[in-house]
Amino acid sequence: MRSAVRKLCQQGVEALRPQKVNEKWRKPAISRRVAGDLRKAAIRAGTYGKFDAETGAGWDPAWDAPDRRHPLLDAVAAVDDTESMDSILLGTNKGAIQSIRPPKETKRERTRETRAQKIENLLKEADEKIEEYRLEKEANKPKPGIEEEFKQAMKGSRY
Repeated sequence: MRSAVRKLCQQGVEALRPQKVNEKWRKPAISRRVAGDLRKAAIRAGTYGKFDAETGAGWDPAWDAPDRRHPLLDAVAAVDDTESMDSILLGTNKGAIQSIRPPKETKRERTRETRAQKIENLLKEADEKIEEYRLEKEANKPKPGIEEEFKQAMKGSRY
């Protein structure tokens, strides 16, 4: 990420675009994924709409791909009011998923709170279930007597 910021400071928008060198196309210096991460970080930090080449903070809306540009974000960048930006961030994704959301973590991390609540609820019922299991186990045991001893002896002497 730091190298991408450095390239943005040095080359500007050219770092985000492929270059034709000696009749061959070269990849952009900054990949779309890294550019997306930088853009999202700038929106979260409230520096979307302005870029400081000395510190490398921010994101210039002119760098957005044409299909990613959102008129509301452009309006907010023009006004330079970061408080209203938070209320206007509707997302630029054409699907139902908003583009401004925290990075997806592992399944374990995403459901940690619900898992903890589920475990706590199960622990509340644990003592009752343990007692019920012990009583059921005791009820299933054969009653002592000569009949049970005879059955056990017959099982052991098959041959």
